[in-house]
Amino acid sequence: MKLPTGKLPPDLLRDLLASLPSNDPSVVVGGAVGEDAAVLDTAVPDSGNTDLLVVKTDPITFVASDTGHYLLAVNGNDLATMGAEPRWLLVTALLPEGIESGRAQQIFQDVAAACAETGVSLVGGHTEITVGLDRPILVGCLLGTVARGRLVRTSGAQPGDAVLLAGGIAIEGTAILATEHAATLLGKGVDAPIIARAGGWLRSPGISVAPAAKALQSAVRVHSMHDPTEGGLATALHELAEAAGVGLRIDRSAIAVLPECEAVCQALGLDPLGLLASGALLATVAARDTDAALESLRAAEVPAQAIGEVLAGDAGLILAAGDFQRPIPTFPRDELARFLESGS
Repeated sequence: MKLPTGKLPPDLLRDLLASLPSNDPSVVVGGAVGEDAAVLDTAVPDSGNTDLLVVKTDPITFVASDTGHYLLAVNGNDLATMGAEPRWLLVTALLPEGIESGRAQQIFQDVAAACAETGVSLVGGHTEITVGLDRPILVGCLLGTVARGRLVRTSGAQPGDAVLLAGGIAIEGTAILATEHAATLLGKGVDAPIIARAGGWLRSPGISVAPAAKALQSAVRVHSMHDPTEGGLATALHELAEAAGVGLRIDRSAIAVLPECEAVCQALGLDPLGLLASGALLATVAARDTDAALESLRAAEVPAQAIGEVLAGDAGLILAAGDFQRPIPTFPRDELARFLESGS
């Protein structure tokens, strides 16, 4: 079976991960569907340091500009959802044949500037000119630390929790479409000001969820956090539910689909719930903590709302719209990938 672009199908990924068990007692969180990063216990006895090491690797493949900022954000989001602070970065840079030396220098300057901005140390990696590429591909490996008692896992969601969504849908996918396919959108009737606004989203509001994660943890005990990426919010909800072994009931009308995203998706025949959604944060907290959690996010100038509740595992995954309800949709590939493969 030939696989489409994007994430591996969940069943295949589940089987692959199951074939790679770890008997290493230092692995606190290993590879699992829905978990955003690995967590290692590297504490040395009697050292007084009990922090856990959190490790994530992620590539950037869609964006051709501002690569350093983007690389730190996509990797940093997965550390933020675990409650960790980023500290060290390794980068594998795969550059296309014929790239100008000035372009290579600009990429590394972007990465260095992003590291300086976030207080992360660039400690190594690998660079090569690679056959068959049409654009640079950067793969980051970001390491950070979290205090043992502050670790958050996607699997921590509990029945009765409120499901919160911080940030709008879908910032990353809409921004990429607006910056790299503006002519197509204009031809489909999307107004130029809408395209211009969405095109600036990678910088403002940006795709980092670290401010939202920090605001939540400063206010309440967070049971679970997850970073919606490929496959959009709908896929992230499926991943959260699988990781925690729970059901969900989500109110479709409570999901903040940004107007620019709505316009772009409508023009291209895409579903906002399946569109690359970095820049949004899913979290679950005890129902009694909902108001305090939302107040902390809004005080940090992060738009947020409660979009549903966590149910028992046998309740299923429900998307409700008024009196009508249906299963939360699944997307075999991200809507951005579907658009790119369609040749539209």
